[in-house]
Amino acid sequence: MNKSFLLLLTIMGLCFLQLPLFSQANQDYFKIHAGALPVKIFVGNAGKPGSLLGVDGQKGIIYAQMEGAGRMQLELRGLQKQNIKGFSYIWPQDALKTLKLYSNEQYSKELLPGLRPIMYKVMLFLEIPQQYFAIHDSCLIYVKALIAMEQFNEAFYLLSRLNLNKLDSYGYRDFSEASLELASKMISANAKSAKIARALLQKITIRNNSADHASYLKMANSLRIQGLYNDAISEYARLGPIVKKSPSSPYSKIVEIWPIYCYIKLYETYAIAALKDARYKGPAGKIFNMAMQSVKKLDEKPPARQTNEYSLYKLIRALLRVQYARQFEQGGNELKAAEYYRQSVLEVTEGIVSARVGLDWLPESLLMAGDAYEKLNLNEAAMNVYKQVSIFYKGSKWAVESKKRLEALPAS
Repeated sequence: MNKSFLLLLTIMGLCFLQLPLFSQANQDYFKIHAGALPVKIFVGNAGKPGSLLGVDGQKGIIYAQMEGAGRMQLELRGLQKQNIKGFSYIWPQDALKTLKLYSNEQYSKELLPGLRPIMYKVMLFLEIPQQYFAIHDSCLIYVKALIAMEQFNEAFYLLSRLNLNKLDSYGYRDFSEASLELASKMISANAKSAKIARALLQKITIRNNSADHASYLKMANSLRIQGLYNDAISEYARLGPIVKKSPSSPYSKIVEIWPIYCYIKLYETYAIAALKDARYKGPAGKIFNMAMQSVKKLDEKPPARQTNEYSLYKLIRALLRVQYARQFEQGGNELKAAEYYRQSVLEVTEGIVSARVGLDWLPESLLMAGDAYEKLNLNEAAMNVYKQVSIFYKGSKWAVESKKRLEALPAS
């Protein structure tokens, strides 16, 4: 087979794969390991030696070659009519051994170079339905292993080229879920990867069920935790309308509240910048107004007191009052500022009383209460709060911050 024909087949085989979403240092494994895949082609009940040469997903054609029949063009959606019962591939023993180790979560990056030439050749044919070519489970093991071993660049390279919607339709939603997990881990590991990770998210269809809601919410939360508030707002906005279709969804309220939190945090950043550069004053005002109006809307139908979201709702209200207090401080109105600090303590404390220790916003609520106590010169109360955070969240960034604040408190 001449090289030009092999190149053509490689291009056709990659038709179902998407163009790279970013330029990376990773090698183009699909190109490096391209080539014919030796298989048995079952026509009726008879299996004949042959090769899979490529798939053109847009045209719906499988390019193959079978002993005694030469090159063939098989209709992807008409295999049954063509009396094609399927294809089988004999995996090399070393590859099977590695995949078994990976499926048992016995990971080793040193085994990847030996497995890549096989996996990238096989994965060109994922667009063939599993009932005709049973390779999907093995490919999924490889993808999950890459993510587990934090080979994020390669996992992104691979998943960004798969037709995730097509795999969803085949019952292999697992590839989309792996993409969500990857995006979340990439963002958590490095905030600078958010733009790249979010590009992958655009390829994922969010279904209207609790599992998808939870997975996508986790990813959006990773943006918020990294302080990427604009990005987080965008992803919450994508998820929100889908969740609203299920009024009984356990995530309906939390998806409504987190964007408000992000608006307030964005305002904090812009307000600080506005003190140095008046150009930021206008955008800061708009963001603050958005937060204020959103809280008013939430006040019309707040979370029930017995829910976890109630304490987050109270944190939001407290954060807003702190911003009012700071604005009055800057204007020289200490009396008004103190009043809003008192209100913030009442709000956040009410939320803390009904909250459980495991909620990820609780330490911030406690620190905020401590800060407000300090503003009101209630240093003993602040000290007690900081000590609680140090005990319950030992080893966390919140404990570190509490220690700093304890050391900065004036001696009693």
